[in-house]
Amino acid sequence: MKYIFDVKNFDGELAVFLLQSGISSRQITRLRKEPGLIRCNGKTVFSNAKVKDGDVIEIDVHEKADVSVPVCDKKVDIVYQDEHFCVIDKPAGMAVIATKRYYGASLQNVLANEWGDKFVFHPVNRLDKDTSGLMIVAKNSYVHNLFDKMLAQNNIKKSYVAVVDGILQNDGTIDAPILDVAGQIKRVVDDKGKTAFTQYKIKKVFDKKTLVDINLLTGRTHQIRVHFSHIGFPLVGDEIYGEKSELISRHALHAVRLQFVHPVTNENMVFSSPLPDDIKQLFGE
Repeated sequence: MKYIFDVKNFDGELAVFLLQSGISSRQITRLRKEPGLIRCNGKTVFSNAKVKDGDVIEIDVHEKADVSVPVCDKKVDIVYQDEHFCVIDKPAGMAVIATKRYYGASLQNVLANEWGDKFVFHPVNRLDKDTSGLMIVAKNSYVHNLFDKMLAQNNIKKSYVAVVDGILQNDGTIDAPILDVAGQIKRVVDDKGKTAFTQYKIKKVFDKKTLVDINLLTGRTHQIRVHFSHIGFPLVGDEIYGEKSELISRHALHAVRLQFVHPVTNENMVFSSPLPDDIKQLFGE
């Protein structure tokens, strides 16, 4: 994939310009390894070249397809796709990464089948296996790096819907640092952990449960599940942070909306996903 940059208000080493343009140092190292992957005004150059205002830089983000990943013929709903990334509406029960535990049936395996000999896999906002809804998969390391910067700056708005056990009284924000404990899946709230903020609004109260709209201000692993368990309202069906439910076979959490600016074209992108049936049936819909 080729990307073009117009040099403006810069006079110096090309590597510095590329770093300022969102190219990671790792990507620059890759570009150095093969002549012709970086061009300035149509001529092959290397990252130590000098560039100035008016120059046009073209890079070729060259990645070998990952042919080692076994394919899976399951289908997923690809709600948006271009040459830079796609947005997937992931079903509950599908892991994102092909780990030993989920080898052969993950989203990674499905997209390996979908994209064939062009397959590379760069998930941006990973969802737990039993969380359904919207997630982004970048198609190369450069775009993945741009999305990572957007995540770090909270420029990807991620909204969720969950059903929690108990009746919440007020809307609120949960401010509780989350610690990743070595050797275990379960995360804990601990002052030694990373800062984490979860905003929520009550949508509906029913049968000693609450349907909530959630906005993440940070993106820690298991953040929503940890936070609501921490305040005494675990997600319905969450066997790790709450308890198993006869009403649903997984934790009741759905990534319902994504909003961000396209990292390459600067278009405003908004995607939404309807609630799946197993969550709707919890509150009679």
